[in-house]
Amino acid sequence: RLDYVLSGFANQKRTEPDIWLLLISAAYQILFLTRTPDYAIINDTVTLAKQAFGGNKKKSGFINAVLKRLAKEKESFRFPSSENLHDFIESNLSFPYWLGMKWISDYGMETGVQIMKSLNFRKPVVFRCFHGLESFGPENRFHPTPYVEDSFEANVPIYLMRAGSCYVMNESSQLVAELLRNFSGKWVLDAASSPGGKGFVLSTFKGIEEVIFNDVSANRIQRILENSKDLAVSISPPVLSDFLKPSFRESSMDAILLDAPCTGTGTISGHPELKWLRKPGEVHGRAKLQNSMIRNAFSLLKPDGVLVYSTCSLEKEEGEDVVLDFVSQESHAELIHPFSFTSEQIKNRFERFLGKENFLRILPDKYLDGFFAAIIHKKP
Repeated sequence: RLDYVLSGFANQKRTEPDIWLLLISAAYQILFLTRTPDYAIINDTVTLAKQAFGGNKKKSGFINAVLKRLAKEKESFRFPSSENLHDFIESNLSFPYWLGMKWISDYGMETGVQIMKSLNFRKPVVFRCFHGLESFGPENRFHPTPYVEDSFEANVPIYLMRAGSCYVMNESSQLVAELLRNFSGKWVLDAASSPGGKGFVLSTFKGIEEVIFNDVSANRIQRILENSKDLAVSISPPVLSDFLKPSFRESSMDAILLDAPCTGTGTISGHPELKWLRKPGEVHGRAKLQNSMIRNAFSLLKPDGVLVYSTCSLEKEEGEDVVLDFVSQESHAELIHPFSFTSEQIKNRFERFLGKENFLRILPDKYLDGFFAAIIHKKP
């Protein structure tokens, strides 16, 4: 977006990268920081340029001229409208054209644009409380969030949240575990556990006797152990295994939570670099991996067991398409209502995200990351 603004005053291809970075920094301040006068921003940037470029008057003079023009004309500047979709998506909404067009194609113009706008704003810090709030001082403020019980928005530092047995976790992510709140079973497998949040939530449910944590690398296993220690959550030793070749017996699990590795496009508000790192062909590559993982997970279920499949992706190829493809080919698999084992509160608060085929498709808003979830039942 800032590149687009500056391109009206300078040629990026003919400008040295270091100079362009200074212009970007100053342009952001001029356009969005209202407390600092424009002349002060320009003066500080020119001074910094002189220091950075050894007093080169040509370079500092160029920066001074560009920023003065920007400050003078900023009130009359207009971003492109939706009539020019390419520039509107890339310059106004600051998303890669291919990704923006994909969402517009999948969800429609209005919803696709709203997704991009929502993902451009950072969400409040939300955490899950495991042992109460007594360890925090009275100067801190806690506000229940709109969707999940035991979830709070607070103005306390993150290190205090960790020390107080609270875990930073978006409510969409919490929902995936909450779908099994009233499930009863001996063995529940969290198939791709790290960093452990969903499994920790599962371990608090009375009907679940044992949560088995599994992940693919020693580093990821170590992260689960460190987080469980920080939160004072007691867990069994996690299992180190590649879920493409799982080391569990077939038909051994009462339930499985498979939060599959994905493109993560629903979490861009917290990880803005993802929108520039992702490539068009990557979606189909991830879907191929997810197809293998969902088949392996289903083979581990006991008859009458359930599989919760989820991704933090907005891409239907990684959610709806993966599940429909699997269910259509597996005679013992059937989709059941996603609220079959959850609380009335979750049903009431997330009902608006329930779509056809018993899918939960959560689109990002002020609080929620984008997520997909479905429950597959293994018929006896």
